[in-house]
Amino acid sequence: MEILICTDGSVASLQSAELVHKLMFPTSTQVVILGVSEKPADLDILTSSSSQLQEELKGIYQTSTKIRSGKPYDEIIAEAIEFSYDLVAVGGGGMHLGILNSKLGSTTSRLARKLHTHFLVAREVPAQIDKVLVCLSGEAAEGDTINIGGAWISHSAREVTLLHVIPSKKNVPVNEIKNLTTHQNLPHKRAPVDGGVLAQALQQLQQAGVSAPIATKIRSGLIVDEVLGELSQGSYDLMVIGAHYQPGKNRWHGLLLDDITDQLLHLSSCSVMII
Repeated sequence: MEILICTDGSVASLQSAELVHKLMFPTSTQVVILGVSEKPADLDILTSSSSQLQEELKGIYQTSTKIRSGKPYDEIIAEAIEFSYDLVAVGGGGMHLGILNSKLGSTTSRLARKLHTHFLVAREVPAQIDKVLVCLSGEAAEGDTINIGGAWISHSAREVTLLHVIPSKKNVPVNEIKNLTTHQNLPHKRAPVDGGVLAQALQQLQQAGVSAPIATKIRSGLIVDEVLGELSQGSYDLMVIGAHYQPGKNRWHGLLLDDITDQLLHLSSCSVMII
């Protein structure tokens, strides 16, 4: 497995290394730490930051460093295209903005949309990845979100919640959120189908190696609102969500996922893994 960790010299960049450390990937994992220099004065800061990130990962993974010159977005994309990384990680959000600094505008969204690999955004990284929220779309149980995401959280997560949101124009009150086995108050008579999606996803998570307790939830309402509501109520450390458009998939469905992913990426309070 190969991971690209991007640093701009900020404290936020260290969070990405901390999260990669805490996810406990296989020890054979190779990590490349990439610094992007926009001007010569950046070199000392990037060199120091890269050394800090290497120290965080020392004795855990095989690490190396690279410096590229240019704009961060352009050079991260170029590096990801040139080499076959399994995951690209950046730090930002919360108290530390780093590469995701709002002055860079839509940098995060552009990376999430254009990177044809998995993407990890680290923010407010805790001492332990205790609780992970895995969000499903209608097709998620058949996709990589469960298989890859499950394998990558299997060594660190202590609790996992599978969440399936039934899209609806009206939100369902919090006290009507139901577990997999109780669907009677859910609208559209879709509960058996959605329960089947959850049951399949639960089985796939277990097959992917997740041994932690797995809870299942169905919520009904506006997708972004319901996911953010669950994040707030559940105090999660990491959220795993499905990817944006990928070649071979329905383009219109991809546009919808792009928009949902973009909103969740910017509004979530915890780290986000996009599969």
